[in-house]
Amino acid sequence: MRDDEPTRKLTTILSADVAEFSRMMRADEDGTFRILRLCRQQIDPLVGQHHGRIFNTAGDSVVAEFTSPVEALRCAAEIQQAINKVGADSATDLHMKFRIGINLGDVLVEGADLIGDGVNIANRIQSVAKPGEICVSASVHEVVKNYPGFSYDDLGAVAVKSIAEPVRVYRVRPQSAARAPAPRRVRAAMRASMWATLVVVAVAGTLALAVHFGVVRVPTWQSEPAASVSSDTRVSIAVLPFDNLSGDSAQDYFVAGVTEEMILALGRFSDLSVIAREAVQQYKGKALKPGELSRDLDVRYALQGSVRREGERVRVTAMLSDAQTGVQLWADRYDGEIMDVFAVQDDITQKVVGTLAIKLTDIERLRSLGKPPENLQAYDYAQRGWDYLRRGARSDIREARKVFEQAITLDPGYANAYVGLAWTRVTAVTSGWTEQAAEALTEAERVARKALELDGSNASAHAVLAQVYLYRQQYNLARVENDQAIALNPNDAWSHAARGGVLVYVGEPEEAVRSFEIALRLDPSLNVVGTYPVGWAYYLVGRYEDGVHVMERQVHLFPSDFFIHTALAASYAQLGRRGDAALAASNTLRAWPFFEVNTFVQQFQRPQDRAVISAGLRRAGLK
Repeated sequence: MRDDEPTRKLTTILSADVAEFSRMMRADEDGTFRILRLCRQQIDPLVGQHHGRIFNTAGDSVVAEFTSPVEALRCAAEIQQAINKVGADSATDLHMKFRIGINLGDVLVEGADLIGDGVNIANRIQSVAKPGEICVSASVHEVVKNYPGFSYDDLGAVAVKSIAEPVRVYRVRPQSAARAPAPRRVRAAMRASMWATLVVVAVAGTLALAVHFGVVRVPTWQSEPAASVSSDTRVSIAVLPFDNLSGDSAQDYFVAGVTEEMILALGRFSDLSVIAREAVQQYKGKALKPGELSRDLDVRYALQGSVRREGERVRVTAMLSDAQTGVQLWADRYDGEIMDVFAVQDDITQKVVGTLAIKLTDIERLRSLGKPPENLQAYDYAQRGWDYLRRGARSDIREARKVFEQAITLDPGYANAYVGLAWTRVTAVTSGWTEQAAEALTEAERVARKALELDGSNASAHAVLAQVYLYRQQYNLARVENDQAIALNPNDAWSHAARGGVLVYVGEPEEAVRSFEIALRLDPSLNVVGTYPVGWAYYLVGRYEDGVHVMERQVHLFPSDFFIHTALAASYAQLGRRGDAALAASNTLRAWPFFEVNTFVQQFQRPQDRAVISAGLRRAGLK
């Protein structure tokens, strides 16, 4: 290369700017400047925490570079979350919304500045995003598409200013936003419940014991003041994703398994309220400020740790801290052979519980101890299987089935490998990847029953059976299995949500609402609206405003979901909001052109429920 030739490199560019900034400045110049400064106080540290650097700013815009598309995506999601909080906490009426675009491309290096199409495309993609949204190029999507916690809408090839060729753009939906629903509502519900169950199946089941689940406070999306209902008096704890210090990303699945086993083990103590895994994923690799976790998730304690695996040896470190003050309460390190990892997890669990001074009976202690497989290689195969299942592509499900079968061959007594195998069959049915749906569900039921023969207290086996019965519309059987799963693991958010869904169909809407509220307390990030009939639960108990409030906050995530549109149409009609009801009815027909009221209501078992739903839908103009 000649000395006068420019330096080029491949990098990830994040471009962000404020929507309608000029209008805001005209309306209130001083106030806009103040809130922009507050936003930048959030953005700048986040860029650094994700190993990025800001190389250009102009007024309301920020342009940064990252060595990793994944880090850029995670940073963008955290920026949007932080900005929302700034808007909510600000004393001014101004609410700032950022649009963010991310591109992976070739750029020219000019001192500390970067120029070229790689930067320009990021700027143009940002202009495609709506306020509060993140959009990425195809080059970024190819790298991050299997990264957990995000889904994507393909916006197609978009013609953008000053770029010769159209740019393929994807809209990002953070925090496990659900896919577009399948033709039958129960299919969407089953898929969503499966993803949540995946995070807790790594540990084998425990001794059966029915656990009374206490009253919990209404979550933040509820319209009544929190003071009007009882609060959950149990000690609350969040288990943050353990760090992988092995220097090998191929070991991520193993570290994730250790984290999930800790969540499940602690979740089996009825005196503990354990925040779900999905709700804490946003904090992975993030340096937390004192009180941040307590404010965000309303928890008292945080368990953090790391895993270093080198060959057949493993080192696990764990630290328990007060989530409000950040004060460390207990910490320890464990070194040993990989075969000792199960004893390590049990030891950490017992020490955490002891530190929290929870009075436990001997049976409760036993219930927290998972039964490890006889063959460690079988455990390793099973962890790989769950990793494939989380990715969710058709080829991944095939690979998951193979490795679960290998685990069973190595250890025929390993119950959780059977549970994983059952989920591969359920997933094939719910995703439309098999023409023999009935046979696949029969096999899933048989394999899950085998898991329970080996371990009668395996909560995850009951959860997968509940989904089989839900798909078949055998609601009473689904309810029994959900209740069993909750009794064995009272902190499983999705089992509570799944139970709520079943209760709507069988005619117990009051209890359904309570189940949904429990689920949201355990996992505030849960997208219950897109997967279960929350809106109809509120409708059937006459709480139309509450139902509308919940659904309006989520309907934009599920624009093709006729189930949400129907519930909105009926609720609006009962509230006398005729214009909104007519629009929701129109959206229903757009999502399901052959919609008929009489056909729709048949899935609800109680005649009085069918009658009141029909009345609301017809009042909205549907036939």
